[in-house]
Amino acid sequence: MLLVAIAASVLLIVSTSQAAAAQRLLATATEHIDSVQDAPAGIRLAISNQGTLTVSPDMPSGLPDLKAMEAVASNGATVQEDVSIGGRSYIVRTADSGGRVVQAVFDRHENLEELNRLGLALLLTCGGAVVLASLLAVWLARRAMLPMAEALERQRRFVADASHELRTPLTLLSTRAQMLRRRLASSSLQEPPLTIDAEVDAIVEDSRSLSRLLEDLLVSADTRRVEYITVDVVAMADDVVQSFSAFAARSGVRVERSGLAGPLWIAAAPTALRRLFVALLDNAVRFAHSRVDVAVSTDPRTLVITVSDDGPGFSDDVRPRAFERFTTAQPASTEPEGAPGPRHYGLGLALVAEVASQHGGRAEIGTQSSGAVIIVRLPMARPSRGRSPAARSLQEETLPGTAPPP
Repeated sequence: MLLVAIAASVLLIVSTSQAAAAQRLLATATEHIDSVQDAPAGIRLAISNQGTLTVSPDMPSGLPDLKAMEAVASNGATVQEDVSIGGRSYIVRTADSGGRVVQAVFDRHENLEELNRLGLALLLTCGGAVVLASLLAVWLARRAMLPMAEALERQRRFVADASHELRTPLTLLSTRAQMLRRRLASSSLQEPPLTIDAEVDAIVEDSRSLSRLLEDLLVSADTRRVEYITVDVVAMADDVVQSFSAFAARSGVRVERSGLAGPLWIAAAPTALRRLFVALLDNAVRFAHSRVDVAVSTDPRTLVITVSDDGPGFSDDVRPRAFERFTTAQPASTEPEGAPGPRHYGLGLALVAEVASQHGGRAEIGTQSSGAVIIVRLPMARPSRGRSPAARSLQEETLPGTAPPP
């Protein structure tokens, strides 16, 4: 609307200026010119002097207006009118000038052509400006909405990750508590105190792990950079396997640990690495028939974590996108095979891939004759980016596979 108003104002100003200039030119021609040979450019003259009529040689057909000249000669009043002849518009002014009747004809064709050219130029300019302004507005709107869209996506990812990650630790914690309650109810006096103490300690450790998991989820949602410290991967694998053993036994699944037996120290985010083990075991136990194996080994400068099960394995349609979010072989409305349980949303392996990527590694699907194999490869030498100076100096003093300095 603003551009249209500006264009209309420009056209009005130019049109008014043209009309004023034409009026001055006609007045000069009728009042001060004595011969048709002296007519200014764009003006045709007809002069009647004592009965003699002199007309410009290029006078348009149908002019001069002899009736108007006779009327002015009789009454002396100036007459001006717009005349259209042959599709062209003219302004005709007839006036008495010292006993002579002078009729000046101004051709408006050039002025109208100029107005048309100006109007077309303004139309193209305003149209282009509107298009550019619209594109700019769309670009600015997208740019302004991008942080909000990213925040909403981060919120959705956090809710999904938190729901998935908290489910397994809470299930393990609930399983331990139920087993302890049954022991206390069945034989409170015969049960060895040390066994009960061990179960209580395990529950306390599971609660601490849950707290660490919550902190890690909040850190990931807050997009803060992860700081790495030295972690014994073998000890963490043993701890997670031991935590899953009771839960897996309820489904008739045996969880075993193979590979390295001694300590293997690498620089990593401990809570994120524990999430990786938990997600791998949760996925394997869910689909296994009777056995899950967790192997920790090394290639040159690479930590290799292999989790295999004797379940149905990956179908051909799931294998290419196994590490994408919400990819699962089970419909969301069905329960896991073999035992009732929560719905499966297909987030576990996606979280495994994310944790592996954060640590500079990768997750892939291995091959075996039956069941599924997930292999995670992590570099044992961490890059300096993303770690605190203390963690970086600790890693520089610690060789992979050795215990850290006290």
